[in-house]
Amino acid sequence: MTFRSKKVDYLANFPPGAVGTVVDVNTETELQGRLMGMGLFVGVRFRLLQGGNGSRKPLLLAIGDTRIALGYELGRSILAEP
Repeated sequence: MTFRSKKVDYLANFPPGAVGTVVDVNTETELQGRLMGMGLFVGVRFRLLQGGNGSRKPLLLAIGDTRIALGYELGRSILAEP
Protein backbone atom coordinates (compact mmCIF):
# COMPACT_ATOMS: atom_id res chain seq x y z
CA MET A 1 0.00 0.00 0.00
CA THR A 2 1.32 3.45 -0.96
CA PHE A 3 0.58 6.45 1.23
CA ARG A 4 -0.25 9.69 -0.55
CA SER A 5 -1.22 13.06 0.81
CA LYS A 6 -4.89 13.97 0.47
CA LYS A 7 -3.70 17.07 -1.38
CA VAL A 8 -2.51 15.07 -4.39
CA ASP A 9 -4.17 16.31 -7.59
CA TYR A 10 -3.64 16.40 -11.32
CA LEU A 11 -1.07 18.93 -12.47
CA ALA A 12 -3.73 20.49 -14.73
CA ASN A 13 -5.76 21.42 -11.63
CA PHE A 14 -2.99 23.32 -9.83
CA PRO A 15 -3.35 27.12 -9.87
CA PRO A 16 -0.81 29.28 -11.71
CA GLY A 17 2.10 30.12 -9.42
CA ALA A 18 1.72 26.90 -7.43
CA VAL A 19 4.83 25.02 -6.37
CA GLY A 20 4.69 21.25 -6.01
CA THR A 21 6.32 17.86 -6.35
CA VAL A 22 5.48 15.27 -9.01
CA VAL A 23 4.28 12.04 -7.35
CA ASP A 24 3.19 9.97 -10.39
CA VAL A 25 3.45 10.12 -14.18
CA ASN A 26 0.71 7.92 -15.63
CA THR A 27 1.69 7.79 -19.32
CA GLU A 28 3.08 5.23 -21.74
CA THR A 29 6.70 4.24 -21.17
CA GLU A 30 8.05 6.02 -24.26
CA LEU A 31 6.48 9.32 -23.23
CA GLN A 32 7.74 8.89 -19.66
CA GLY A 33 11.26 8.58 -21.08
CA ARG A 34 10.84 11.77 -23.10
CA LEU A 35 9.51 13.64 -20.06
CA MET A 36 12.39 12.37 -17.93
CA GLY A 37 14.80 13.63 -20.59
CA MET A 38 13.29 17.10 -20.14
CA GLY A 39 13.61 16.87 -16.36
CA LEU A 40 10.03 15.92 -15.45
CA PHE A 41 9.98 12.80 -13.26
CA VAL A 42 8.64 11.57 -9.92
CA GLY A 43 10.10 13.55 -7.04
CA VAL A 44 11.00 16.69 -9.01
CA ARG A 45 9.88 20.11 -7.70
CA PHE A 46 8.16 22.47 -10.14
CA ARG A 47 6.43 25.84 -10.36
CA LEU A 48 3.37 26.15 -12.60
CA LEU A 49 3.82 29.37 -14.57
CA GLN A 50 0.76 29.29 -16.83
CA GLY A 51 -2.39 27.26 -17.34
CA GLY A 52 -3.88 25.11 -14.62
CA ASN A 53 -7.03 25.56 -12.56
CA GLY A 54 -8.73 23.08 -14.90
CA SER A 55 -8.76 25.80 -17.61
CA ARG A 56 -7.98 23.29 -20.42
CA LYS A 57 -5.14 25.60 -21.52
CA PRO A 58 -1.57 24.36 -22.12
CA LEU A 59 0.63 24.27 -19.02
CA LEU A 60 4.00 25.95 -18.66
CA LEU A 61 6.23 24.54 -15.91
CA ALA A 62 9.49 25.78 -14.47
CA ILE A 63 11.83 23.05 -13.26
CA GLY A 64 15.02 24.73 -12.16
CA ASP A 65 16.16 26.83 -15.14
CA THR A 66 14.16 24.69 -17.58
CA ARG A 67 10.73 25.58 -18.97
CA ILE A 68 8.46 22.77 -20.16
CA ALA A 69 5.19 23.23 -22.05
CA LEU A 70 2.61 20.44 -21.73
CA GLY A 71 -0.83 19.98 -23.21
CA TYR A 72 -3.81 20.00 -20.86
CA GLU A 73 -4.52 16.28 -21.37
CA LEU A 74 -0.94 15.37 -20.46
CA GLY A 75 -1.33 17.53 -17.35
CA ARG A 76 -4.26 15.26 -16.43
CA SER A 77 -1.87 12.28 -16.47
CA ILE A 78 0.57 13.71 -13.95
CA LEU A 79 -0.18 13.68 -10.23
CA ALA A 80 1.48 16.17 -7.92
CA GLU A 81 1.25 17.49 -4.39
CA PRO A 82 1.98 20.94 -3.00
